[in-house]
Amino acid sequence: MSETLLLTEYQEWIGDLLPEDRLFLNREFAKKITHRREMRAEVLRDVVNPNQYVGVLILPSGLRIELRPKIPTTNVFYMLAVAESLPFREELADYESLEEVLEFVVNYFATLAEERLTAGLYRSYCEAEDNLAFVRGRIDIAANIRENFALRHRTYCRYSELTWDVPENQVIRQVAHTLSGWQFRPRTRRRLAQLDTALAEVSPTRHTSDVVDRFTYSRLNDAYRAVHSLCRLFLVNSSVSESSGAFGFQSFLVDMNRLFEQFVTQVLFEATSGNGIWFASQRETHLDHANQVEMKPDFLLRGAGALIVGDCKYKRLDSGDFKNSDLYQMISYCTAEGSTRGVLVYPRHLVEADATVEVRRSPIRIEQLTLPLGGTLTDLKLASATLASLLIFGANRDNGQLAFSA
Repeated sequence: MSETLLLTEYQEWIGDLLPEDRLFLNREFAKKITHRREMRAEVLRDVVNPNQYVGVLILPSGLRIELRPKIPTTNVFYMLAVAESLPFREELADYESLEEVLEFVVNYFATLAEERLTAGLYRSYCEAEDNLAFVRGRIDIAANIRENFALRHRTYCRYSELTWDVPENQVIRQVAHTLSGWQFRPRTRRRLAQLDTALAEVSPTRHTSDVVDRFTYSRLNDAYRAVHSLCRLFLVNSSVSESSGAFGFQSFLVDMNRLFEQFVTQVLFEATSGNGIWFASQRETHLDHANQVEMKPDFLLRGAGALIVGDCKYKRLDSGDFKNSDLYQMISYCTAEGSTRGVLVYPRHLVEADATVEVRRSPIRIEQLTLPLGGTLTDLKLASATLASLLIFGANRDNGQLAFSA
């Protein structure tokens, strides 16, 4: 087992890294993890800050860095399960450490992939072309003249072929192969390697998470939804895989900013479904009449009362204060949407208290709500339901101030 370096989100670590590790961090993670060299006590040291990222990554020397969240690891993965609509939310309560939770999720992926193999892989027609000894499909006249000027016994054809070497299966093999190189327990690694071998007739690929977003489902491949959601989970949070392809997978990093936004909007989506509340997330709007200044508030809620415009911010604020930029952004959102009620949602472990700002010479009121992410899974579920109920209640009121305590 390689050495493990423990870091905590938003906290600096000071120490010494090998040159190849230093270069790797600066090349692959410069936009995520802050690294610099500083003189400390007259000695040049490495300073690393993971910022809002949590997870694990392996450096070229074999050094394993674990980036720990300030909230329970189980809660982070519960938020991931909610945000990605994954079905294993309740089982997470049995785990505590990052290694245990991550390995549980990997084994869940392996189970779903094995089920697809047992049931039979999805096949689809794909366009193919080849220089054949017989005519198949249609002849490509231009290619045939070019390729077979002196080969009269061959014919260049284009045809449709029913195959399981399609992106729906390729992405499963890609994730199984890359995960098999991780430092999981031997049983888990063997299981992933067996999956990779069983899918050997599926081409190795360099897909990114976007491929999953482009899938369309029918009765023939609808059973793939869950395993594809997990493929997307690993590809989205694997920094190196997105730049280097399938065989460069060396990290699993969760952007807590993005996760917090996705989690809150998914909680609200589930809470508002079927109860008469109109809900939209990331709906594009514009500040100006010429549509030159684009804006995307995280969520909009409209019930029988006023429209609520909301944004989620995973950042630290000084006690009792707003970040001015957040306020200005929310005033712009409310003005463009014709709303008098804006809501900024922060995690409670980074912001100490709820607050309200009433804008001068304007009917706009901006309310700061904090969602506690710590405690047990039960605490997080209760706090999330309370936040959703509060906002739904507010959307059904003509006026009045929201009040949240959990």
